Amino acid sequence: MEPLTNELESLFSALADGTRLRIVLFLLDKGQATVDEISKSLGKSQSLISHHMACLRNCGIVKVRKDGKFSYYSISTPEIIELIKLSINHVKKYSQSILSCDVLAEEKGQVKLSH
Repeated sequence: MEPLTNELESLFSALADGTRLRIVLFLLDKGQATVDEISKSLGKSQSLISHHMACLRNCGIVKVRKDGKFSYYSISTPEIIELIKLSINHVKKYSQSILSCDVLAEEKGQVKLSH
């Protein structure tokens, strides 16, 4: 199982970035969108969104469909959709525990107040 550790860490790192996660959630909601639509929705530059889309494509999280001069992005597979939906349900159930995790706060460089 060890060989999968690096790949899984990279997959979850791709989803851990706030902008990339917002892109994935936007695509989950809209089905498909262009870089222009995503950038306007998130209030980020097209070049930044394109940069993040390359990462998401390389990780197999999104796919692109060309239609003339437009490129439409969507979630790549039903498994990724299921992963995101299961993650949302998990977060809803364990939100307080996740947010109060001292280890995650430390890794993010956040200072937790003493209890």
